Amino acid sequence: MKKNIFIKKLSNIYVILGFSFLALAFILIAIPVSPYILYRLNPDLTDTEIDNIKEEIYEEPIVPVEVNEKDNVLPDFNASLPQEPHLVISRIEVFSPIGESNDPETSLRNGTWMASDYGNPEDRSLPTILAAHRFGYVYWDITTRNTLSFFNLPKTRIGDSVIIIWEQREYEYEIFAEDESTFIKTYDADLILYTCKYFNSTQRIFRYANRVE
Repeated sequence: MKKNIFIKKLSNIYVILGFSFLALAFILIAIPVSPYILYRLNPDLTDTEIDNIKEEIYEEPIVPVEVNEKDNVLPDFNASLPQEPHLVISRIEVFSPIGESNDPETSLRNGTWMASDYGNPEDRSLPTILAAHRFGYVYWDITTRNTLSFFNLPKTRIGDSVIIIWEQREYEYEIFAEDESTFIKTYDADLILYTCKYFNSTQRIFRYANRVE
């Protein structure tokens, strides 16, 4: 009798564990495809995300700083590099074209948008500010989303390398700070990356990086 009770309890435990593993597997499978489901339910979410990216990211104007030419040595020219600007984040397998359009949506459709009224890799008087979709467009497949967007930006860590290919020169940066906020918290960075945390929120994910000399 006691043996039967023990077997029954053991069977119940296995059943609970089985359902738990199935639920966990379903969640892990659902995470990559969740943007597709959300887009199908509400195709306007991409426009909401664009609006959030375009919102002001600073509470006070960023003041340019003087840069000594000796401290701004250009990397070697490399003809084998792409002629178009690109962002490379090896940690999250991002290889994204960089656009400088005054209309962020034009650049965001193809990858990363560079804020045109701030710095660029050759001009360090102001930080270079790059933004990308977190979730992207309904027609993007998972590979495209991971490669072009900042969907996995939260997975980057302090010390990670970020590379900007600019005028066929390779500029390397190192992340020194990470943050989740509405506005930029520090301007003491050569490079600022950001994306929306959610579709319908002004909360943003920031990464701050300095150029590796």
